[in-house]
Parts: sequence; structure tokens; C-alpha cells
Amino acid sequence: MNRPFPAVLLLALLSWAHPAPAAAQQPYAPRLDRISLWGTGFGPDGSVTTWLYVQGANLDPAGEVLIDGQVQASIPHQTLENDLLGVDPATLGYPILHYLAMVVAPGRRRAGATLQVQLRNPDGRTSAVKPFRLPDDEATLDSDGDDLYDAWELRGYDADGDQVVDVDLPALGAHPYRPDVLLEVDLMDSLRHPPGAEVFGVVQAAFQSAPILNPQGGNGIHLYVDAGGRVPFSPFLGMYRQDNPASGVRNFYLLKADHFDDRVRGRLFHYCIWARALAEGGSGISDVHVNAEGTDFDGPGDDCIVGLDRFEKPYNSVRNRAATLMHELGHNLQQRHGGETVFQYTPNYNSVMSYSWQLRTGYDSMNRYALPVCTPFFYGQANAVELGGGLPPGAGNYIDYSEGMGRDLVEGELNEIEGVCNGNSADFDLDTRIRTRAAVDLNQDKDTGDRLSDFPNWFQLVFSGPRQNGMLSAPPTAPAAAPGPATGEPR
Repeated sequence: MNRPFPAVLLLALLSWAHPAPAAAQQPYAPRLDRISLWGTGFGPDGSVTTWLYVQGANLDPAGEVLIDGQVQASIPHQTLENDLLGVDPATLGYPILHYLAMVVAPGRRRAGATLQVQLRNPDGRTSAVKPFRLPDDEATLDSDGDDLYDAWELRGYDADGDQVVDVDLPALGAHPYRPDVLLEVDLMDSLRHPPGAEVFGVVQAAFQSAPILNPQGGNGIHLYVDAGGRVPFSPFLGMYRQDNPASGVRNFYLLKADHFDDRVRGRLFHYCIWARALAEGGSGISDVHVNAEGTDFDGPGDDCIVGLDRFEKPYNSVRNRAATLMHELGHNLQQRHGGETVFQYTPNYNSVMSYSWQLRTGYDSMNRYALPVCTPFFYGQANAVELGGGLPPGAGNYIDYSEGMGRDLVEGELNEIEGVCNGNSADFDLDTRIRTRAAVDLNQDKDTGDRLSDFPNWFQLVFSGPRQNGMLSAPPTAPAAAPGPATGEPR
């Protein structure tokens, strides 16, 4: 049972365990990234007493946390210095020098109340206001916001209410104060390039290294992968295609019904099949929920297919296979190809969700040259560059979602000398001349009037896909087209 810590005891403990960093003038306004809970109790009068665990980028240790416009008692708990990998902060839109987590005492509040939370640095600059809804009761308390209730993460999940634990979440590494994502990946038989522990380990390492500060259980996000299942071979697997074995097409949901224990795991796990090829085309697809107009995502998903096996070997490197799985899982977590948009090629969107990133090391030099990115962030290497589109020495298996640091690019006013970041020039219009002004349709939406922005994926993940069940849960009853493009055909 979670209980609030006594204020005097907790503040003394924090001061001893995590000495507050020295105050320093921050050159950038704070950004409020995340709010979670630490120690929560409920009163018989419908009240809740808890500590808020508030994380901000570029938040000064002497900064303040405001709730409903009023300054609250708070203390710094931990910081995470950010490595810009040699990128000049002046070439970024929002350079993040560090993250800081504050423990905040909001006092006794009404259970279920919504608080308006804001950060303020000593120089008066503030973050945007972020609403945060307090928990309703102990049974549905979710301290870390991962849509897995604390009670389940502490004692296990009883799927049918018979008082018998069906999924031992603590044994899977779940923790009530650190976000957890649970993923089952079943491999199709007879793959040429089946993913092994190294591929899954790269994705898990990326989540573990996420810039998420947690009060207990370690920082980052814990990604549990169960890759022990198998499904029978089929030349093509589709989500939006009817089952037609005679033509080599199997429907995903018929295989899922046979191989995934939805009764026990459906509320907890994302489910993915690693297939030979995707019937819809591309390297993967997710059942992320798409709006009625087919123009945007309006809810998360819980199913995905990786259909990379038929591609040539450069696309089946450890890095590209891991990136494709992380990309499709990102869709399940309601992340888009273009950050705030569904546009697929956004040079300054420093994320594996971008087509410019996902299969980049499988492209030839010409295609990399035509799709400039911030290369130190892509490779995770200080001052990395792609000379003529070539791979830099020592290119490894680093993959990532974005922290939202890239500077805006205006398609009609592109400075090719400045490029995407760090003064690395980019021939945006591919005319071999590097100029101070060029107009290019970078996101391939047939105009040059857009302002393209980066987007902080890590702080916008939507964890409720398994509960909301995505766009589909059964095969289509008639031939259907996917509501959006499948992911990542080779160039």
C-alpha cells in the first residue's frame, strides 16, 4: 500500500541523499516535461495526499513549481546533465543543458482534481502550464503514468478477478515508480534475418537511456520483451488485408488469436509479429488509432508488424531491425512520422520515427546526402558527419526518440550553409551549390510553405494502447486499405 511520506522526514532524506545542485543562471526558459507521483494516501473524506515528482528541462535548482498559479514547497531531487555531442547550442532551437526533478508538496487535495502545474526560473521565465489529474483511489493509482496500476506492479495482475495472479509483473521487472512497457514479439518461422537478443537489446537500451527521471526504481523506461513465441510462415502478413492463404497472405489477427493470450495479457502487453513481408508494403505497420478523416492519429495502438525480412541485407542490420521495431512501437505509443504532423521526412525531427532516420544506414550515400539530418544526434557520436553521404567511422547501433531540441526549418528560407545543426552544410535542393537561401519541399507535401519543428517524443508517449486496443482487433470483413502509409520502403 502506498502511503505519503512524512514531510519533515522526506525533506531531510532528500537533502541528505541528493544535495541540491548549486544555483546557476539558466540561459533558456524551463520546459515542463513530466509529472508523476511519489508516496500517495487517500483519506476517508475523498481527499488525496501525495508528493508530485516534477521534471523539467533547463529548470534552475532555485526555480519554483506553481500549482494553480501559487508557488508550492519543493526541493530539487536529482539532475541529469545532457550531452549535446559537440553540437553548438546556438544551432539548436531549444538546447537542453540538463534535466532536473523536483519533489513538490501540493498538500491535501480532492481525489481526482486537476492541477495546473507550471515551472518558473529565478529570472522570471516560465514553462507552459501542464494539467495533471490527481488519482481517484488506491485501486487505480498509477504513480508513474504507464497505465499499469501500482497494485499490479507491486503484487501482480489478476486478469479475471479470481484472486489468483495471472501475470507476475514484479517478476518481469515492473516497478510502480518507473514507467514500464510490455511487449510480446512472435517470430515467423523460416525468416532469413530473425532478430536475436542483440536486436531487442538495442531497443531496450534506448528505452533504459531515455531522459526520464524517476524517484525510485532507476531512471529511464523499462521495456520488457518476450520474444519466445513462433507463428507459421506466410509470404505476406497484413493487418488490413483479408486472409487468403492461397495467394500467400495471412491476416495478422487470425494469427494473433492463435498465438497471443489476449484474456491474460491483452490489458498489459503490446503484441507484434516479426514477419517476412508486409502485405500493405513497407517495413512495418501499427494499429495506432487514426481519425475519421485519415489525416492524423487520435489514439494509441497495441499491435504491430515488422516486415523487414525480405529487404536486402543492408536494411537488415542490427541497427535497422532495432530501429524498425522501435518505430512501430513508437506508433503504438502514439508517435507520428513528423512529430506534431504525419509528414514523413522532417530533417530536424531527431527521432527514429522519421523516415530520414529509421532505415538511414541501409540507404546508399546518394540517398543519405539527399536527406540531411543532425548527424551527431543520429549516430550518438560527438561531431559525427556524413561526408558526401558516407557513413562516419564507427557507426554503431545507437537509436533514439527525440528530446525536441532541433531548430525550426522554414522550407522557403533554407540556409544550406547552416544545414540542420552544428554548421554542417546541407545541399537541400541537390543542385550542388551551397547557398544562404533555398526553397525545398522537405516534408514532401507538395509545397514549400511549411515551418518544420522537432518534437519531444520521450515526454509525449501515450502508454494506454493495450487498454484502448488500437484501431483494429479482428480481420477486416471486406477488402480494406490501411488508413495511413505503411512504414519505410527502402529508397
